Amino acid sequence: MQITIIMVVTYILCCARIATAPWRYWQLNARYFSAEEGIFSKLSTDALIPERWRLQQSVDSDSLQPISFPVFLKPEWGQNAHGIHRADDPDQLVNLRTRLKQKSQRYLLQEAAPGQREFEIFSIDSNRSDGIHDVFTVTEAINSSERFPINSKYNQFTRYADITAEFSATEQTTIAGYLSQIGDFGISRMSVRADTLEALVAGDFHVIEINLFLPMPINLLDGSYTWAQRWRFIRTAMMSLAQATKMIKQRDQEQPIFTRMMLYGRRKRAAAVAGAHPKDIAKLGERHIQS
Repeated sequence: MQITIIMVVTYILCCARIATAPWRYWQLNARYFSAEEGIFSKLSTDALIPERWRLQQSVDSDSLQPISFPVFLKPEWGQNAHGIHRADDPDQLVNLRTRLKQKSQRYLLQEAAPGQREFEIFSIDSNRSDGIHDVFTVTEAINSSERFPINSKYNQFTRYADITAEFSATEQTTIAGYLSQIGDFGISRMSVRADTLEALVAGDFHVIEINLFLPMPINLLDGSYTWAQRWRFIRTAMMSLAQATKMIKQRDQEQPIFTRMMLYGRRKRAAAVAGAHPKDIAKLGERHIQS
């Protein structure tokens, strides 16, 4: 929480310094926001991922029977792995489905990603037409206690290590280019699994998830970082983010993204209580990308 507050305050000060409005941050990835659903739909984002990197994922239902385990049940929208569950066998899946039916959120069923290692790729791209990512880090999520972990800052067995320096400048550009192949994101964090660093550079990985709403630079959770290192990164990253905000093209009608994302869960609960049909509660799975 302390790091988040420092980042927000620093970002606002950077925006003031270059005379841009910090609330326009919400428009950075606006073209990937589903105006119909009021969220950054995981299914819509999934549709952007090239097939060679994409995991099988669909809206969950009792009729879906996985051919292998484990599988993951994840809410259509969430942050920091919140609400994600793993089923290691058919009985666990049945029990999870029974419990989650009480939730207003709709869940997705995703296959487990192959690969021995998990990486978080963070980027801020101020000028999305120059092929350069202004801020770029690769952080490994290390968890030796679980084979198929749900890694997050809340998992006691997970620790994070910034391994950006283990890649050459050319290799960093290559990995950043993979992110650009998926979308034209102003800020993003992509979780992937690959067997080795060499496999990651070669593009031999699978995408677990892409965060476009409030992607935390996970490298700041590296326990070896000093506060001086964190502060230097935050200052650089937040100035790049402010510059990215200033470069957003003006639209005739901007999306009220923050408001709609905050009201999403409340709207779903209200619809569920009112007895709305599930198809009316969420018509997900379409690709809501604006031109």
